[in-house]
Amino acid sequence: MEDEEKTKKDLISELNALRKEYTQLKASLSKNQESQNFSGTETILIVDDNKQTRETIRAMLEKCGYNIIDADSSLKAIEIFKSCDKPVHLVLADVVMPEINGPEMVKKLLDMQSEIPVVFMSGYAAGDIIHDDVFKVLCSHAPFIEKPFTFDEIGLVIRQQLDRKA
Repeated sequence: MEDEEKTKKDLISELNALRKEYTQLKASLSKNQESQNFSGTETILIVDDNKQTRETIRAMLEKCGYNIIDADSSLKAIEIFKSCDKPVHLVLADVVMPEINGPEMVKKLLDMQSEIPVVFMSGYAAGDIIHDDVFKVLCSHAPFIEKPFTFDEIGLVIRQQLDRKA
């Protein structure tokens, strides 16, 4: 019985220590995120055939202040790009999509607006995608980010691409 009481007290003590550590870590991460300013007001076109991926990325980037347009296919993205009444400042595109892959779609977009920054993403390993001949020929200048990625990873890559153009 006495050992059981001691064990409960030890567990409560450990739990309180973990809570304190968690609070400190959370505060530290919050300060770190504040120092990483990925915010912007530019318009970003997200192209991914996976609805959940598009919605997650949209939420992440809207939180930073970006205006988001999204498309569930390359063909739809091309149509949106042609008819959009406001400038698109960056395209965030999945590499592997049905109908037209990401690099082929981007080639068509670059024909319409040659200076648009592009970021590619994929759930496939970087080596599998980057060594693809189509990707190398068409879009070797565009950064690649592997899914899943963190808020900081995508925020940094997008901000760097937008700032590079400025």
